[in-house]
Amino acid sequence: MKRLLWIFIGMFFFLMGCQEDELTDFTQNRYIKFRFYNNLGADYYKSEYSFAYEAEEVKEKELTFPVEFRGYSLDEDLSFKVEIDTGTTLSKDSYVLPEAQIFRKGVGPIDSLKVTILRTEELQEGNKLLRLKLVSNEYFQTYMADSSFIEINVNDVLSRPEWWDSSVENAYLGKYSKAKHEEFVKCTGVEDFGELDPSAKRHYALQFKRYLEENPQWDEENNEQMQVTILG
Repeated sequence: MKRLLWIFIGMFFFLMGCQEDELTDFTQNRYIKFRFYNNLGADYYKSEYSFAYEAEEVKEKELTFPVEFRGYSLDEDLSFKVEIDTGTTLSKDSYVLPEAQIFRKGVGPIDSLKVTILRTEELQEGNKLLRLKLVSNEYFQTYMADSSFIEINVNDVLSRPEWWDSSVENAYLGKYSKAKHEEFVKCTGVEDFGELDPSAKRHYALQFKRYLEENPQWDEENNEQMQVTILG
């Protein structure tokens, strides 16, 4: 009797799962959301971009963010809609955002939202936030509220990155300053030290150390000669 009961329960949940798949995969409606590839967490919907790493002649940058839909495949290009969400501090003069974005047929269930950031003077003030939100239209409906928006912090100044924390100070690069940050990027080309594995961190920290030994730099912010803490 218990065996039959468990079989019945299993069949019930199987049928419920099929109904849910039918809702998202086989309905005539199409459902759209942002596709996040990084590890899910409190800040998985956040992104950042800085012109500070670019040459002076670079005046704009197109950023792309993956979006995906569920439902019947496309037999023609269809537009999806995006709006500027509340909380945005970046002025309209600093970005170009087509309200109607195109989901192209033939690319599968994943395409990209595109926004162009313009290198304006306000970005030299520090971080400005652009918050974008997917909105339902006649072709796509939004679902999964926590995947319907993305936040982009943009600037044109070097500021202390989150990865330059106490562990990086103590084991690799020493005390932070803007000047040292600029020299480190200039020497190594590495913009995100935090994404490196320990072996790569050691490699670039030693490369920077050798650079400073051959090209001593004075750190006016810390009123001392630039030093790193890595041994070797």
